[in-house]
Amino acid sequence: MHRRSTKIRIEGARVLITGASSGVGEATASLFSSRGASVALLGRRTSELERVRSLLDGTSIVMPVDVADEESVIDAVHGAARQLGGIDIVINAAGVAASVEAEHITGDVWRMMIDTNLSGTFYVSRESIPYLRETGGCIVNVASDLAGMGAPGLVHYSASKAGVVGLTRGLAVELAPRIRVNAVCPGPIDTPMMQQGLRATDDPGRARRVKELSVPLGRLATPEEVAKSIYFLAVEGTFATGAALQMDGGTTAA
Repeated sequence: MHRRSTKIRIEGARVLITGASSGVGEATASLFSSRGASVALLGRRTSELERVRSLLDGTSIVMPVDVADEESVIDAVHGAARQLGGIDIVINAAGVAASVEAEHITGDVWRMMIDTNLSGTFYVSRESIPYLRETGGCIVNVASDLAGMGAPGLVHYSASKAGVVGLTRGLAVELAPRIRVNAVCPGPIDTPMMQQGLRATDDPGRARRVKELSVPLGRLATPEEVAKSIYFLAVEGTFATGAALQMDGGTTAA
């Protein structure tokens, strides 16, 4: 049986974005809103979500949520669907990162990383499935170049993001052909999270240069560049599902 590709009409699309208070999530909200989508901004910091909302031109709502808390996710996703009238696109951009040597990773630190980056992505995706099945929508997860490579002090982060890629592929196969599920795997991004990590070093300027030199393209990605790759996977890449798009400046090719 021949199946025609269906491109999501972005104007008027209902888009749910986690981690929308800063960085990639904020840039993605700005991009989708500028193209005519209605956006649900999900995150823990209500004041920052309201700030982002004030910068958007189109329809947007704020839904406070801790994606690591299953009940919080259930309330937020279904609340957003009620207010928007459905969900067409889900962007899982919420995440945390912290550098800790493996021998010093406590159970609490491990669970915080896994619960936020991996379990949170799963909870949001699971609760969105009935709405996406109805609309023929899609999910885009934000993973990392470290899903496929290692780095000192980031064992728990790499494990969580590798899990996101595995989750993406499993969902893509299970939910096809009605729902597409993809991931973007960015390299180092110039976000508030990155800047906070650099400031915690003895020499932030030197740490930034070292980070930039670790990327074959010689610089950090901007949140806006990553947002554009998310937009492609959600709207333009109609034959992509189960993909993990490397948006890393060549880090995994080196």
